[in-house]
Amino acid sequence: MKIGILHLSDLHIQDKIHSERIDNLVKAIDFDVKQLSNLYLVLSGDVVNYGRRAEFENAKLLVKELIEKLKPRGRVLTINIIAVPGNHDCCFDNEKKTRKSVINDCKTDIIEEKDYFIDAMAVQSDFWDFTNEMTDFKNRNEVSYKYEFRPHIDFKVSFHCYNTSWLTEINEKQGSLIIPENKFLANENGEYVISVFHHPIDWLSANTKRNNKQRFEEHLINSSNLVIYGHEHDKGNSKAIIQKNNNIVFCGGKAFDKNEIKETGFSLYEIDLTDKSINIKTYNFNGNIYSVEFEDKHKIVEKNKREFILSEEFDKKITALNIPLKHSKKAELVLSDVFIFPDLEPLIEDDKVVQYPNSYELIEKVKNEEKANILIEGADQSGKTSLIYVLYKRFYEMGYTPIYIRGKYCKETNIKNLTKKSLKEQYGSDSVDRFFQLETKILLLDNFHKSELNSTYKKRLIELFNENFEYIFLTSDNTYSAKNVTEEATSLKDYSKYKLLPLGHEKRSELIEQWLMIGENRLTIQEGVILADVKSRFNEINSLIGNRLMPSYPIFILTLLQSLDENLQNFSQTSYANIYLVLIKAGLVKGGIKDAVLTSLLNILKELAFYLYDNKKNAFNRKDFEEFIFVYSGKYFRHKKLTDDKILNVLCNSNILKYDDEYYCFSYKYIYYFLIAQKISSEIDSYESLIYDLCNNIHLEINANILIFLSHHSKAQILIDSIVFTSQIPFEKATPLTLNKDDEFVKFIAEFTNEIKEEIVEERNPKEEIKKELKRKDVSERRELKNEEVEGDSILPAEAIEMNQAFRTVKIIGQIVKNQSGDFEKEKLIKLVEAAYNSVFRFLGFFSGILEKDKEVLIEAIVEDIKEKEKKNRQGEVDYKLIEKTVRKILQFISWRICVESFTNLMFAVGTKGQNELFDKVNLNIDSTASKIVTFAIKTFYDRIDLKELEGLFDDVKDNYLAQCILREYIKRYLYTNFIERKKRDQIIRIAGFNKQKLLGKIKIK
Repeated sequence: MKIGILHLSDLHIQDKIHSERIDNLVKAIDFDVKQLSNLYLVLSGDVVNYGRRAEFENAKLLVKELIEKLKPRGRVLTINIIAVPGNHDCCFDNEKKTRKSVINDCKTDIIEEKDYFIDAMAVQSDFWDFTNEMTDFKNRNEVSYKYEFRPHIDFKVSFHCYNTSWLTEINEKQGSLIIPENKFLANENGEYVISVFHHPIDWLSANTKRNNKQRFEEHLINSSNLVIYGHEHDKGNSKAIIQKNNNIVFCGGKAFDKNEIKETGFSLYEIDLTDKSINIKTYNFNGNIYSVEFEDKHKIVEKNKREFILSEEFDKKITALNIPLKHSKKAELVLSDVFIFPDLEPLIEDDKVVQYPNSYELIEKVKNEEKANILIEGADQSGKTSLIYVLYKRFYEMGYTPIYIRGKYCKETNIKNLTKKSLKEQYGSDSVDRFFQLETKILLLDNFHKSELNSTYKKRLIELFNENFEYIFLTSDNTYSAKNVTEEATSLKDYSKYKLLPLGHEKRSELIEQWLMIGENRLTIQEGVILADVKSRFNEINSLIGNRLMPSYPIFILTLLQSLDENLQNFSQTSYANIYLVLIKAGLVKGGIKDAVLTSLLNILKELAFYLYDNKKNAFNRKDFEEFIFVYSGKYFRHKKLTDDKILNVLCNSNILKYDDEYYCFSYKYIYYFLIAQKISSEIDSYESLIYDLCNNIHLEINANILIFLSHHSKAQILIDSIVFTSQIPFEKATPLTLNKDDEFVKFIAEFTNEIKEEIVEERNPKEEIKKELKRKDVSERRELKNEEVEGDSILPAEAIEMNQAFRTVKIIGQIVKNQSGDFEKEKLIKLVEAAYNSVFRFLGFFSGILEKDKEVLIEAIVEDIKEKEKKNRQGEVDYKLIEKTVRKILQFISWRICVESFTNLMFAVGTKGQNELFDKVNLNIDSTASKIVTFAIKTFYDRIDLKELEGLFDDVKDNYLAQCILREYIKRYLYTNFIERKKRDQIIRIAGFNKQKLLGKIKIK
């Protein structure tokens, strides 16, 4: 027994009904139709051309004529009609002006308001009249609806219709349409589902919060056997997507009406109910008849309805936001509003990490059926559980039945009992035996280190999970890292191990953009506006978290974003320090500490940190703590409730301290640094020698960070004087580089810069350029962190120590300028920033002096080395002059890059928005070409280019081509990373002297 589907798309009927084409169509399929018991005529949109009533009247005539001619003589053939609207089925003749605003409000993943659908679909009124008369469907204004038929007692076919055209506009853009998730149609057991719509999936928006395009595609794969669509006219071939338990065929329809009749066509799908197969034929008009252009056959795989349905309560739990965040444009935030997939660091024994994969790739592993057991290591508050929740929801939406188990509930090794409890909580089912019969079982085991099982039984439990689940995603602290050899860790030897990283520059920017886009329409907001807002907020956040002063986990970034939005804090000197104080207090309150005890415990914490620092200890055992408490109690009163055990338990439970192998230490080293600085600031006059010592050894990480925190605790003159004095020590005998045209450094690089006179400005996407720059910063910072881990505070050469001192001092000055400028007197700030400028200029002066003194010797040595190698490797004459010239150019290029990178590092270190007067004063005091360039770079990065100022600057350096080249570097950065109005862009390019002829046709109006 066979049934058939005749697929017609894009008929575009106006005043003719194409009788001759109908005759040719019927002739082409006459033999096949005679073999069918049922035929379903599917019209996948664009039935008419302008959506007008008169056109639909002609469409009725065509359909009736087609059905009449399809019916075989002397035999009954049941013919049913299925129709969905296309964009041409919408009539815009009398479209209401309010529809535009309705459409803008509908660009979201879920829409509940019925009036929105009615208002948006007013342009489809004549289509619904046509559908109600010609088909069995009698409702109107639906985004999704069903046609259900039972051609045989054992076979049910259901057509799931989706109205992709309900948001259609004249000249609509690809990626602008929406099918709300609450309008997705579920399949039922034992039915053959055919999904029908007009626009291909690529026309749906990928820019909604949950990516409507992706969600709809996943839904189709999980619910449908056959997908039929139209719109693109020249399609018709089938594409099968085959997964475990999923076999779906996508078929785009050829246009039945096109200007060239030879390009017209249709499709016939024959479903054999005996062998459960579908045969697909696509017909094309060859000039005389419709002939088969393409034929394909697929087996029908029955899609069963889920046996395990996610409970509403657990769904809310894993989608809820568990931190008390508020946003001005959305009353209640959910996890997806603020979730960014973090990067992972592979934990491998040789520590040679090449790539830092995006955690989204974990989903791809399951999609691609790559067998994988994953261990994700991360600190508390790093976002492990949020990632697990998001993975859980995604796997469920992909058609799987994931199981979530908390480590603290792993108190036995009977995995059926553990699974049964989770099934009950998450799916309201206790069918554990049925669960273990599923082909693919996914376990998400969260915070396994909190299990109370001993090592032997933890190992046994993991081994049982390994044997019974195809995919395991396990999170933990660092208990099971590659370097640990505990008994239970051996059961994880075949796991891929990763560390959950704090958000790098790129991810930080993504999260900030996501926060700013909450409540905004992604399809209407101006790119330039959101780019500028993200950039501004990104710089504010970076200033607040400093040089890794705070782990950039999402919870901290989001807390700062909320505070900035609500203007709850001015983040001046005191409030910056309060960020850490608030985090510490929050942890203690969470640990059950009341106000009466809080002050006493905070003082103990501060004194404990300084005690460890003063005794040069990174960790302490119980005996050390008892010695500290003895000394402390001789100096301070402590609350009677704060027994030794109570103190240690609370500090560990609040994640301020962590306990490992009989030793305690601070969970975050930056909390440790913060507390030490807090102690010093409380008695700063008595710690004068210690401050000098910190400054003299600022190249050490701990000293640099204590000083940064100290600068936020105190404005004491002794501290400022020490920092300024420290900035003058590195390369103190070197003359600061001025970059004036008579500098030997300028003369040396002149040859290289003369060869880049033909510079041009390319057309680049600012958003993509910023993303590339942030990626580069992430790569550089991660490499730097790796080096720090390897080198620690090892002994460095004197020059390296001086460099370290110079740039760390500059960073400390930058932190003060960025966060405390409102609290410092002008002259103090000017003095500090001037010290930062001169610190970098002296380093470059030192480099320039070494270069001037030894460049010829260095060039000669390299050339001689090349000569020796060339003699060994080849015969014949060698152009030594060319080699010498090449070596000289390489050295010139290196010098050029060192100069530009040093200026850029200074710009990022001390630069901040809204302080142009400060930097102008510093430039006036120093009054060199170098200071002018750095000041311009800062103002350009954090503000807009002033054309009059730009002209004056280029006039000042008109005889200094090196200075001009460096300025152009910063101008290109500005042009590439900002959306700029065409006229101003042209003026900037003219003033900067970029090659005009090569620019023609390359500049695009934004």
